[in-house]
Amino acid sequence: MDDEKQKMLKEMLDKRGFVLDFHKVLIEEDLEFLKRYEALISYAITDQRTLDKRTKELVFVAVLTALQAGKDHIGAHIRLAMENGATKQEILEVLELIYPPCGTLRFMNGVEAYIETLSNAKGGPA
Repeated sequence: MDDEKQKMLKEMLDKRGFVLDFHKVLIEEDLEFLKRYEALISYAITDQRTLDKRTKELVFVAVLTALQAGKDHIGAHIRLAMENGATKQEILEVLELIYPPCGTLRFMNGVEAYIETLSNAKGGPA
């Protein structure tokens, strides 16, 4: 991987707190698309605007759970929400908000991501 690509991955990791496999594919296969994608993500998500990072991450947890995203993706945003001041109770409440409009399977997927994420954190889920 050349220096420009390595620099971009490092910037993404520093800004987001994680890099997903699809980011790695795009950086190798379509760097120009990834640059444009990152510009939109930066403006909408990672740049400081009106909402603080904690609130944005709680919204992400809700939306990703509602869309039944993968547990690793939901878990990445649970971790970031906690790193930005969200409590376990707040995250669980966000997940509970998903249940009425989205149903049991999506709720369970979110709770499983919550359990796995907290189990990997210091102190576990308790």
